[in-house]
Amino acid sequence: MNKINVIIIFFLVLFCANVYAQTPCASKGPVTRSTDVNKDGKPDITYHKDGEYVGKIEADTNYDGKADITVHAKNGKFVSAEADTDYDGKPDKKFSDLKAFNEWLNANNEEFYKQFNSRDWDVALLKF
Repeated sequence: MNKINVIIIFFLVLFCANVYAQTPCASKGPVTRSTDVNKDGKPDITYHKDGEYVGKIEADTNYDGKADITVHAKNGKFVSAEADTDYDGKPDKKFSDLKAFNEWLNANNEEFYKQFNSRDWDVALLKF
């Protein structure tokens, strides 16, 4: 093989490796997106992508860096939610009804209400 062929093969391998590294792949693990509700530069809500939809949402409502509210969804639909209202690290409120959860959230954590108030947590709509 002459030097030109070796150089061409080398750059072709580099190009293919770069394309593969930039291609979304299920083995790369979960994809997340965060939102800063109080604009302090730290994420307060984290959306966890589950395929096409968001499968879990975690919120830090007292801004201590730990999730206080966790919402579970399947195929973009609400399944359940739990909240740690006394901030001891253990959930003390549980919801299986979206309407009850939204009413509680609006009454107790109004600044987070619009971030959670969605029938479908479609990844495309959340701009992942």
